[in-house]
Amino acid sequence: MSATLAPQRRSRLLADSLFYVQAACALAMGLSQLRRMLDSVEGVSISWMLFWVAFLAVNLGLAVRAHRAFASRLSRQTIIIYCLWTALCGANLLFLLFAPEARWNLVDTVTTGLTLGGVTLATLIGRARGLRLGDPMLHAAYAVFCKAVPQLTLAWNILREGGAGISIVAFTAGHITICLRLWQVLMSIREAGLDRNRLGMAIGEAANEASWVVATVVWLM
Repeated sequence: MSATLAPQRRSRLLADSLFYVQAACALAMGLSQLRRMLDSVEGVSISWMLFWVAFLAVNLGLAVRAHRAFASRLSRQTIIIYCLWTALCGANLLFLLFAPEARWNLVDTVTTGLTLGGVTLATLIGRARGLRLGDPMLHAAYAVFCKAVPQLTLAWNILREGGAGISIVAFTAGHITICLRLWQVLMSIREAGLDRNRLGMAIGEAANEASWVVATVVWLM
């Protein structure tokens, strides 16, 4: 009996460790970015932060549906992490909207056009293939467009303006938390099986990391 329980305890310890590290990194990134924008918003595009919140809302919805399909401690932790990120990014977005130095620019207009165009195209293709609007794969496409496109155009904005408004903690903690969230989702898939909600979250987070790598390389340059 004890031999059976030992792997379960290790899995629970690993999941709890991932949860606490993610929570700490989320707070570090959210608060450090807010502190950085008090000094400068150079390179920070409003559309990037706006669609970041939209991405989190989409994946939070997928996490809630995944929990309803197979409830567990791990799936509850995933929901909490997405709620925390949504609150922190929402606070940063509100600050940015009221910051006197922040301006809607050409990059924001292009980002919005590309993102909304991609969401519309994904919806039309999905509907043509018989997918409901609530289908997880359709939401995965929304997550990709709401995160990958704004982060790629963020790199463009950094090239245009500089990146003083984005903290090094934001980039570092960002990579850590994205990878840990993806790991958490994969653990959830291993626990509950490959359902479309968990697969949708994994697709969104993979696109998140790939585009964040591009933004990081440009910022380092």
